[in-house]
Amino acid sequence: MSAKLIFSDIDGTLINNELKVTPKTRDAIRHQIINGNIFIPASARLPKGIMTAVGQILKVFPMIAYNGALALDETGRALITRFFEAKEAAEICRYVEEQNNGAAWNIYSGYVWYSAEKESDWVKKEESIVDVKSTKTSIEQIAKLQGVHKGLIMGEPKEIDRMQKELSKKYIDLDFVKSSPTLLEIVLKGVSKRSAVEIVAQEYGVDLKDCLAFGDNYNDEEMLRAVGHPFLMGNAPEDLKKQFKPENITLDNNHDGIAKALESIE
Repeated sequence: MSAKLIFSDIDGTLINNELKVTPKTRDAIRHQIINGNIFIPASARLPKGIMTAVGQILKVFPMIAYNGALALDETGRALITRFFEAKEAAEICRYVEEQNNGAAWNIYSGYVWYSAEKESDWVKKEESIVDVKSTKTSIEQIAKLQGVHKGLIMGEPKEIDRMQKELSKKYIDLDFVKSSPTLLEIVLKGVSKRSAVEIVAQEYGVDLKDCLAFGDNYNDEEMLRAVGHPFLMGNAPEDLKKQFKPENITLDNNHDGIAKALESIE
């Protein structure tokens, strides 16, 4: 069996803990591309952040960004673009600041990542991970944006859990999904990696049963369930692993889990 479309999360999946694509994983993906298949990163990252990671493998590629709110083909043409209102984004930013718990808000619109003017260690850490600098701005300016692809709240796990519950009750038109214990992603209701994968596969004329997907966390779960050949990384949360068959769990991101799985489907 040879996959036609290979979807992959980035953080905790494609890259190791040193933020690198290992040579073995890089070569395994390139081998699939040489065989005529298409590699498509599917990430919560912004497009520039996806490019810094996947650029270690190839320079031109389609992508799914912002957990599915934006998808681009290899020419940069938008296949999906789903915004929520800037007014709501600004309200959420104010809510985060009012908590006074050290959490940080982030807003993503198009190719731009906005963060608060006040310095935050959370934001600095994310900038170092994705190798992209955020644009400092005010909440007043956030409210003036034409639309928002994604919001992101960074904070301590207990605070993230509490804010997720409170915000989910107040904003029923939005989805609040954790991509890690310290990261809470915000997108328009119905936006997900799964919905994006379904649209992109249709755009390329490939049946989902012929697609592979790799992921390591809760925001990848539905994407994995959508494809014919899902692979959960060995570093995924234990309760998530229980939801998948052993044959659908590969090695962790530090031990070439993607490469191992790709070898198994040759």
